[in-house]
Amino acid sequence: MRPSPFLAASASLVIGFTAHAGTLSASYYSLLDHSFNPGLPGRATIAFDQSGTAFTDIGINAFSDPDLGNITSVAQVDINNADPNLVGIGLARTQFNGLPDTSFQTNGKRVKDAFLTSVVDACVDPNGRIVVAGMTPGANGSGGAKDLALVRFNSNGSDDLSFGGDGGVAFSLASESGGDEFDEGIRDVECLSNGNVLVAAWYDQGSGKNAVVAEMPSTGLAYPVRFQTYGTSAGIDAVATFAAEVDGGIVVGLHYYGASNSAFVRPLVPSGATYATVPGRDQQAFGTGWSTCGGIAQPQFLGMASLETGDYVISGLRNDGVNNVPILVRIQYGEQTLVSCLDINNGVNNAYVTPPTVLGDLVFVAAGLQPFASGALTSRIKGFVAPADGTVPVPAPGYGSNGMVEWSYPYSTSNASNNRSFVQRLYFDPAYGLMAVGTRTWNGNDTDVALARFGSTGDIFRNGFEAD
Repeated sequence: MRPSPFLAASASLVIGFTAHAGTLSASYYSLLDHSFNPGLPGRATIAFDQSGTAFTDIGINAFSDPDLGNITSVAQVDINNADPNLVGIGLARTQFNGLPDTSFQTNGKRVKDAFLTSVVDACVDPNGRIVVAGMTPGANGSGGAKDLALVRFNSNGSDDLSFGGDGGVAFSLASESGGDEFDEGIRDVECLSNGNVLVAAWYDQGSGKNAVVAEMPSTGLAYPVRFQTYGTSAGIDAVATFAAEVDGGIVVGLHYYGASNSAFVRPLVPSGATYATVPGRDQQAFGTGWSTCGGIAQPQFLGMASLETGDYVISGLRNDGVNNVPILVRIQYGEQTLVSCLDINNGVNNAYVTPPTVLGDLVFVAAGLQPFASGALTSRIKGFVAPADGTVPVPAPGYGSNGMVEWSYPYSTSNASNNRSFVQRLYFDPAYGLMAVGTRTWNGNDTDVALARFGSTGDIFRNGFEAD
């Protein structure tokens, strides 16, 4: 979910709101909002625990209602099923104050067994319907090759039976290219403004992986409105790692690896049944064989956000010879194309980082899936300011310590070495609080979905969802 950009200057942000306006710096988002779930100030946990399972619930994404402020969370949930390869979709509704919304389904949450082997991402379409992306067993059963899947829910969490006839659709993009039954996977999903669904994915053709980006119809039909593949050569696999709707078209991230290792950012526009390049916005290439950003090694990009028209920030990883290091890339198209890269320096290597989220000239990115090791590990957000001249973002002044804030959740002490938390997505809620959704892991075998909100709730800036 990507917020609309707002104009800002320097390290301060000028926000227009229907009832209140103010000038806020990045430091506004440096503290947990204690009005959010006062019992655990600024934080809330959601347990979908199913009896007979290892109690594994992984936060995937979350979205705030623009009118009511309620938060809908989406999760991958362990389910008590005879097939150990299957997982469920978890939906939860939290009130703006952080307490469960018990009017939503059963006790504020529901679990759906959609016959999926994984849940990877979610988005909300223009009609408020929740679209969840994952993989489903192919012809070889749940332990064999996987197909792609989309499941759609109404805004109240009920199954949207108008989508694919029963609320979900399994499809194969390999079959669109004449492929056989091999693994396929979705990496990113975005609900488009026209109601269709954009997926960044890959499929295996037996000799290697092909990257593919596809626009799937809002009806839930299994055939794409348009799609485009990026093939491989011998010894090289290709994966589409993200796809975003922006500037009247889309931007796609590609990762090539194997015999060589590089990443590409491609601005595209729809063109019949496929996509075409955007005049004046060339593909940007990163990797050892490319000079961009000094030939960073083994790059892969995980998500992007738009600062302004033609001005993008992208998060990802590079390899320094020992570790995968989180990085931030800025690409600004204009009379000349400006590209800059910097290490995020959040103190966590060999880990996923979230797609960036943007408000005005402020850019935030958080540590994601962190590898298990000894000792507890906090969640961490890094804040940056993007200079107006298109150059490299800099750590946000006044935001935590050197542009970083960190927080944790209360844990059981029976296995303290496994007490840790990570973030999957960041977004701004309608009141411009900075929201983080992810997972806390504790006792070594249980994970819960976790929400956190940052931002003052004092008289400096108030919103329509808070009590007077």
